[in-house]
Amino acid sequence: MQTNLAQVLYREQKIAYILVGADFQLVEQCGESSLFAAVAHPSHLLEAVPELEGCEDILADILKGEMPRFDLENINRISASGETLYINISVLAFQPDSHLPAQLLVMLSDITSLIRTQHTLTQQHNELKLLKRSLDDTNQRLEFILQRYVPKEVGAALLENRILPGLGGELCEVSVLFADLRNYTSISERLQPAQIFEILNTCLDIATTAIGEAGGVIVNYMGDAVMAIFNAPNPQEDHAKRAVRAGINIQLMAANYHNSEKSSALLKSLYFGVGINTGKAIVGNVGAQWHYQYTAIGDAVNVASRICSHARPGEVLIGEDTYHYLEDVITADALAPMKFKGKSQEITVYQVRGLEGNYL
Repeated sequence: MQTNLAQVLYREQKIAYILVGADFQLVEQCGESSLFAAVAHPSHLLEAVPELEGCEDILADILKGEMPRFDLENINRISASGETLYINISVLAFQPDSHLPAQLLVMLSDITSLIRTQHTLTQQHNELKLLKRSLDDTNQRLEFILQRYVPKEVGAALLENRILPGLGGELCEVSVLFADLRNYTSISERLQPAQIFEILNTCLDIATTAIGEAGGVIVNYMGDAVMAIFNAPNPQEDHAKRAVRAGINIQLMAANYHNSEKSSALLKSLYFGVGINTGKAIVGNVGAQWHYQYTAIGDAVNVASRICSHARPGEVLIGEDTYHYLEDVITADALAPMKFKGKSQEITVYQVRGLEGNYL
């Protein structure tokens, strides 16, 4: 019963052992037969375990007690069926009786399943690394696209589910800024399309930079004009101040560019007019089922656009609500009440001179 049990254990654990004397002749052999070389009735250690050939001096040192043990790990062996096996071999001295000479105990274990599992895990790990690299590259491309085709604040809000990817919006108070180039139409008539693009991109970059530095969100480019909103999608308690600061900086940055060596004669004749208004608007996605645009819609937006159309080159004009938000920190002159198309009453507009010491 004990012998049968030992054989089951040897087979299940895929282990075997050999006892040999000083002449390397087999004294005892037991365990999983597949771990021994395919030699019928081996009598010598090297016949049963040919991987130890060339290690005779080491084996002799172990027998003499000059070396504690010797191990060979992950040894490849081709089975009779052509299958690659992996085995571990350990050799140490064994002396069951102090009155008898020491013998060599050679233990063998089949680690093929373990090695194959390690290979599979390594392959899966490498595949995961490649997949992660591919995902990182894809995420970088998506981030690049989002930052250039979608306002980064809107992209972040979409990824965080603060904005739902569907048509519709919510009513909220915003400060809306329009900046429009003056003299652009007359100049563009004399230029080639490539020149128009170059000049337009230069000018819009100035406006976009000033708006972005103030925390505004560009929601539309309309030819030579740009529209931005403040207080959405991220709340900004000082949205009116941010919008006016952006408007002032657009004019200051444009003036600095005009005075720089990079500016051309054509660019020196282009100026921004800026209009700003504060009020309630629907902010969200508008468009078709297959194409959305994040924007703001409402009377406050229309008034901002009308104010911008009345701004002269280099001016920043603001609506009455925007002015009341900032009257303690802004320097502005009230203009004569204006009658806007679609409005039943005249509207008071203010020409900004400066904001908290930052003057035009």
